[in-house]
Amino acid sequence: MLPDLYVCSSCHEQFDFKFREAYYYVGAAPAHEQIADADLLWINLRPAWCKDCECVCGVEDIAPLRAFEGAYGAARAGQPVEYPSYAKFMEPADAIRELGDQLRWRMGRRRPARALCCGGSRYQWMDVAQPLLRHAQCEYGFIEPRIYIGSGCGPGPGIYAPANIRLYDPEGELIGQLTWRKQDGSVWDIEPMRYPPPAADD
Repeated sequence: MLPDLYVCSSCHEQFDFKFREAYYYVGAAPAHEQIADADLLWINLRPAWCKDCECVCGVEDIAPLRAFEGAYGAARAGQPVEYPSYAKFMEPADAIRELGDQLRWRMGRRRPARALCCGGSRYQWMDVAQPLLRHAQCEYGFIEPRIYIGSGCGPGPGIYAPANIRLYDPEGELIGQLTWRKQDGSVWDIEPMRYPPPAADD
C-alpha cells in the first residue's frame, strides 16, 4: 500500500504522489476510445523516489514468477492470497480468474520494473527499513512517509468526474488514462497519454 504522502522530517515540505492507482491494458484489440473493464489488470505499486523526475512516484512491484505461480496455486486450493491481488474476500471463481490473469501477465513480461512517472529505471525504493533519503534542499531533513486513516463511499471513479487513472501496456509503457466509466461499470472511455520526452543532457 502506498502512503498518503511523504514529508521532510525537518522543514515539513510535502511530497505528493502524482497518481496512486494504475492498470495494465491486456485486451487483444488495440486500445482506442473505449475499452472493457474486463481487459484491465491491477498494477501493484511500490513507493520510490525517481531520480530523473526528482519526485515521489509509484514503481511497478514485480515479484519473481514463482510468487505468481504460488499465489495461483493457493487460490485454486481455496487459500487466502495477498499478492499479486488481495483475494481474501473474493469469491473463489473470481480469485482464480484474477490470479490467473496476473500469472499470464507475469509469464509474458520481459522488461524490469519501471518508474511509472516517466518509464525510467533510476529510482530508490522508499518502503525499505531505512531508506534515509535526504531532502536535498534541507540541511537536516529526511523524507518520511505519512499515512492517514479515512473512509469514503460512492459509485467509484469515472461516474461524476473523470477518473484520470493511468493506463499502461503489459510492458509498462504509458498508453493513456481512464476517464469516464459507464454506469454499469463494463466500459471505460480513454484518452491517449504518453511518457514525457527524456530531458536533454546538459
